[in-house]
Amino acid sequence: MLNFNSVLYKILGNRIKNRREDLKINQTDLGEKVGIGRSSITNIENGRQKPPLSIIYKICRELDIDVHTILPTYGEVEEIINSDNDKSSLKPYYEKYGLDENLQREIDNLFNKNTDAI
Repeated sequence: MLNFNSVLYKILGNRIKNRREDLKINQTDLGEKVGIGRSSITNIENGRQKPPLSIIYKICRELDIDVHTILPTYGEVEEIINSDNDKSSLKPYYEKYGLDENLQREIDNLFNKNTDAI
């Protein structure tokens, strides 16, 4: 199951990468312009690094876009999370035993806590 922050930063990173590639700017040049390394740009684009807002604003300035155009809405993030939840390996069991949505969420959260620790 996906969590909100991981989905949020993955969408943000994809949008940054797409814009950078559209402008034909390489990661090294973008990193230098905003004061971070190429590997940080790579990690941001892959959703592995969660940049502070100041860096997001600097990246947007260099990519000549408004920050609002790359930030996903709450609904966009939730939609991806919900579509992933629908693919839960436990879903057949939930349906078989008629578990309500709250109990399903609790079970999924339990499994996520345990898998996040791995």
